[in-house]
Amino acid sequence: MEIFYAIVLLIVATIAANLVYPLFPAIPQAFYQIFAGAILSIVPYFHHFGLEPEVFMLIIIAPLMFYDGQNTDTHSLRRHIPSVVSMAITLAILTVILLGYLSHSVLPALPLALAFALAAIVTPTDAVAVSSITRNLTVPEKVMGMLERESLFNDASGLVAFNLALAAFSTGKFSVRFGITHFLVVFLGGLLIGLILGGILTWGRVTMVQNGMDSVSIIVPYDILTPFFIYLVAEHFELSGILAVVAAGLLRSTAATQIRLSSTQMQLVTRSTWQIMTSLLNGFVFVLLGVSLPTVWQNIMADHTKSLPLYILLAVILYVVMFLLRYLWIHFDWARIHSQAKDRRHYGIIGALSGIHGTITLAMAFSLPLTLNGQPFPFRNTLIFIAAVVIIISLLVPAIVLPLILPSAEKAVDPAMVNHERQALVAYAAERLIQEQTANPTATQAVVEILTSQSNTRLPNRRKVTEIMTNANNLEIQTIQKLADSGVLPAAYVNRYIHGLVWKMRRDNHFSLTGLGTWLKFVFHRLVHRVLFQQTHHDRRGLRKVRRNLSHEQRQAMQDQRQRDRSGIWGAYRTMEQAGYTAVMTYLADLSDVDNQSDVNVVRNFYNVRHRRMDRQKTNQLENELFIQAFQYEYNYIHTRRASQAIPAACADELYQQIATDQMLYMQTVTTTD
Repeated sequence: MEIFYAIVLLIVATIAANLVYPLFPAIPQAFYQIFAGAILSIVPYFHHFGLEPEVFMLIIIAPLMFYDGQNTDTHSLRRHIPSVVSMAITLAILTVILLGYLSHSVLPALPLALAFALAAIVTPTDAVAVSSITRNLTVPEKVMGMLERESLFNDASGLVAFNLALAAFSTGKFSVRFGITHFLVVFLGGLLIGLILGGILTWGRVTMVQNGMDSVSIIVPYDILTPFFIYLVAEHFELSGILAVVAAGLLRSTAATQIRLSSTQMQLVTRSTWQIMTSLLNGFVFVLLGVSLPTVWQNIMADHTKSLPLYILLAVILYVVMFLLRYLWIHFDWARIHSQAKDRRHYGIIGALSGIHGTITLAMAFSLPLTLNGQPFPFRNTLIFIAAVVIIISLLVPAIVLPLILPSAEKAVDPAMVNHERQALVAYAAERLIQEQTANPTATQAVVEILTSQSNTRLPNRRKVTEIMTNANNLEIQTIQKLADSGVLPAAYVNRYIHGLVWKMRRDNHFSLTGLGTWLKFVFHRLVHRVLFQQTHHDRRGLRKVRRNLSHEQRQAMQDQRQRDRSGIWGAYRTMEQAGYTAVMTYLADLSDVDNQSDVNVVRNFYNVRHRRMDRQKTNQLENELFIQAFQYEYNYIHTRRASQAIPAACADELYQQIATDQMLYMQTVTTTD
């Protein structure tokens, strides 16, 4: 149960950070997640939290890398293979060698092999962290593409170098020839086994789709388990599991045409599932970093408090050297992105700042062994602390500098315009339905209610809702009272029904001075009813005496008459409810506009729920037809607005896409429920 509670708390922390981020979007989302993790560390379960690197790599990194791989443009990747080799292999190896010797020179007590291990830990970059920092910025396309391709493969370079360094420290032996051979075997072997397993699993998925076995319950679990299976098999053969899942993801990307042969519902569910899962996992990465920082700090303070400034200095030096090395690599176009000479300085600064470290760096730091030959592993807390400081610096510096040198991202469509037009087209469709579909107001109002509730994101104004509800109640009472005044229904029935409505108004605090005339009129009718009621009461006392002398047949006849009277009362109630409902719905339709849809919809929902209880006719089929008609009205609205050039083409396209998605989801829901 502890594991379950831990996962739930991580999810809650991630959700909390994601909720706060939109309120202050100037601060990158990753910092909210780190802060949420730091707060989570207060929970006793997370005291002295130690990250299990094998579990971390399997549960979080493997699916994230697989998702990145299958969403990579393989055609672009093939064109930029020289850039991938330059950044993910050549630059990564050069960085490890340079930082290894530099770390050993700054900390002579740190063995050279562990210095190389530290260098390997801080070398990999994290495209997820880059995306978090640059979410609202416009990064040059060539630089962003280079960063994404680099992060797919340099993780494996760092991991291989890290394992070689640990092996050298543990055994005290290191061979350059063995190191190069091992690197090639692990690197190329991971790619090969990923391509083989990815090809087999992709073929199996396509075969199931072609044979009609493409139900959600089969394909979605199959897709989710794919990266875990490939990673475990690759690691079992001591090959790079990370590269294996990346290769399988890339192969899945090339088979996108065959995968799209599955049903639209399947593609929608699969895509949504992956997006939700990867969003949570990306949040987990930084939440776990925040959870881990207090433990790292406590351990380092317990070990070598006097050396703390030196450790921080080394972390700063490592970051600065990596920044300069990346800048020179891109500036002189050794990164092979074929940038123009005038852009190389700018690209170099952006690419160097975007060398953010996070996921893999954190995992490798915690994967350092706890013991060696029965003794605590030397410098373990030191290496973890330095790596954590490098991560934080690499997040802070670009978060401050990049917004100063990069323009804000320009959105193709103004969200405010799209939201306003969305509400306007729904209001237009609702108005057309009410005007033209008068045969069954119950089904029409139900469809209008759903349409307006889905399009309006503004919270209802309580004062406005109370005002509209009061006016609607008064209108309903006046409409029903006219039935008694005109002699359509007996006054006794009307008075009893209105008494319930007035009592409910007073109970819900909806009664106001505007309904005083209605109240006085009701009291007058009620007094008349009481006189009639008393007379009826005396008559009933006489009937009880007579009934004692009646035969069985006569009593049965009286019982039947009483049942007919009850049916008459129920029919009168239905007539009154229908009259009041129709009047209120007409009032709400005339009142509703783009600005008060959410307020009106609260009142409409109240009356629809009450009316459905009285009107038990099945209207599902009619509602389906009305929904289809409403979608057509919405399409017509956009076409008219676009033809008159009232909205730009980008806004129209966005609205068309939203309606198409709504229509597809609705039709799938209808098919499922039918």
